[in-house]
Order: sequence, then structure tokens, then C-alpha cells
Amino acid sequence: MLFIRKMRLHAGPLALSIALVLLGGFWQFVLEPARFDEGVLASEGGKVSGSTLAGLVIGSLAAGIIFFEMLLWPRKRLRKYKLGRTKYWLAYHLWLGLACGPLAFIHSGFRFGGTFTTVLMVLLLMVLGSGVFGWLMQVIIPRWMLGNLPQETIPSQIDDVSLLSALENRQMLTVVLGTKPEQAGKMVGLEKHLETLKSGGSFVDGFSGKQIVVGAVQRRDPQRTAMGQEGFGECTPADRMVIWKQYVEVIEPFLLRGFADLDGAVSFDRGAAKLSPLRTVQRAQGWFSSLQEACSQEAIPVVERLQGTVMQRLQFDAQRMAHAWLHRWVAFHAGISVLLTVLLVVHIIESLRYI
Repeated sequence: MLFIRKMRLHAGPLALSIALVLLGGFWQFVLEPARFDEGVLASEGGKVSGSTLAGLVIGSLAAGIIFFEMLLWPRKRLRKYKLGRTKYWLAYHLWLGLACGPLAFIHSGFRFGGTFTTVLMVLLLMVLGSGVFGWLMQVIIPRWMLGNLPQETIPSQIDDVSLLSALENRQMLTVVLGTKPEQAGKMVGLEKHLETLKSGGSFVDGFSGKQIVVGAVQRRDPQRTAMGQEGFGECTPADRMVIWKQYVEVIEPFLLRGFADLDGAVSFDRGAAKLSPLRTVQRAQGWFSSLQEACSQEAIPVVERLQGTVMQRLQFDAQRMAHAWLHRWVAFHAGISVLLTVLLVVHIIESLRYI
């Protein structure tokens, strides 16, 4: 049913685009030469071009499509005027945009012409190529995220959610293992930020601003009775030292990369994460397997809980990268589209001088 609905949505724009290309080609290469002796355009040395009647009409049609494509931008800012549903705009944007390429080549008689028109055609091909690439990404990436990133969250809140995970980890380790040994190293003070985060504030990169944190609410009870319900047993003193040391030196810096303490005392560099043994899923799984081997059987649930927070952060990183690809594509596609439109206006003005 979903496939049928999508076919109905795209059937009209696709049929219109195919019809415009076929009719334009028939007019330019069949009907237009027939108007002249010997079936060729004598004034053009036997070659069809954009200066013929058909060429001018088809070129104007291609230009009109480009201007229509650019209307998608202001249309997003005029949603309150109900100018049509977005899905129909996008369907016509896609198929008419693809038809614009063949129409432009039909208009020129499949010749690039001089330097200016060559640049114009290359830009058009880049716009079409980036549009197809972006369309494929918008189809593939959301499906991939849905199947592979079950712990997806709001991209702008990734660092805040990871900060809450670090706070929960500390509470869990304190209840199950006891307080952190001094030999395990120094940790940045995060507890003072807990109320700020729960009230909707943000302390990412040292910035204190009001934001809404969705789903980043601490729900675990930091009491031993609650922890005991999750299968935690009595860990040995050796487990306490090993787990706390690895958490301070490896796990928490990976979770909090990009975070800076408000006092400027401690910060975690994003670049350092590239050297972390937790930087990929495979490496993290191998590292936690080694950590489990270094601990007793009773400490394995604790290690698994820490591994879960690291895997969550890796999923957040993958989500952030996917969103970055989508946003960068939009910026590139929009940028060269604006440049193409400006050069097209120049081309139209120059062409009118010869009519």
C-alpha cells in the first residue's frame, strides 16, 4: 500500500516531465528542421540551436523550471499561507528538476557552445547530480538509522545526554563498588551540573543556555536496593580498583569529549577520541571483553552497564555524522543552485540582445 501511494504521488510529475522532454525533442529535431529546405536549418549550417523558435521556447521552459525549483526555498517560509502540501512540491521539484537537464541539452542542440554556456551546463549537471545524490541519501539514511540506531536522540542534545549518562555511571559505580580510589585519577566535577540539565539548561562546550533536553531524565535510583534489583553482586577490591581506573582514564573521557567544565579546570578534547580504544564498535567490544577478563564474575554486570553507555555514545556519533551529511548536502546543493540561477539570468539578458 505504501508503494502504491508513493507511485500515485510521483506518477503525475513523472508523466509531465517525460512528456515535456519527448515533445521538446520532437519539436526541436523533427518539426523545426522541416520548416527549412532540405530538412536542415540553413542559417545555422545544418545544426539546430537555441536561436530557433523551438530552441527559444524550450530554453524558456527549462529556465522557468529552474525558477520554479528555487521557489521551494521561500515556500518553506510561507507555510502559513497553505501553498500546497510539501510532498507534492518535493515530487514536482524532483522530476521537473531532472527533466530540466535534457531540456537544456535539447535547447542547445546537444552542444555546450562557448565558455559561458559551458560553465552554465556544467553547473546544471552538478545541480542535477547533487540533487539525485541528496534524494538517495534522504531515502537510505533514515532507513539505515531506523534499523541500526535504536537509541537515536536529538542531535543538538547528544553531548548533554552523554553527560547525564556519565553522572549515572558515577552513581552506579559509587553504590556498587564504593567511592573512587585516589589512585584511579582525578575526575571533573559534574554533579553540580545535574540540576541545570534536568531543568532544561545546557553545559556543552562551556555554554550555559536554555535548551530543552528530551529523554535525558535521570530515572535510576542511586540506592543499593535499586542497584541490587538489576543483578549487581558483591565485587572484590581488585574489581573496584580496575573498573574505577579504566572508567576515569578511558570510558568517561570518551563519553564526555567536547565537554568543558565551567571553571575551566578540566576539558575533554574531541580530537583525543580518535585515539581512544573505544572509537569504533569493534574496538570497544574487544576492549570491554578484555576488561571483563580482568574482573571477577560478579563485576561483569557492572562492565556490561558501562559498555552499554559507550555503545549508546557510538550510536549518537553515527547519528551526528548522518545528520552532518544531510545538512552539508543541502548547503552544497542550495549554493550551486543559487549560482546557477544568477548565471542563468545573465544568460537570458545576453540572449535577448540578439533577438
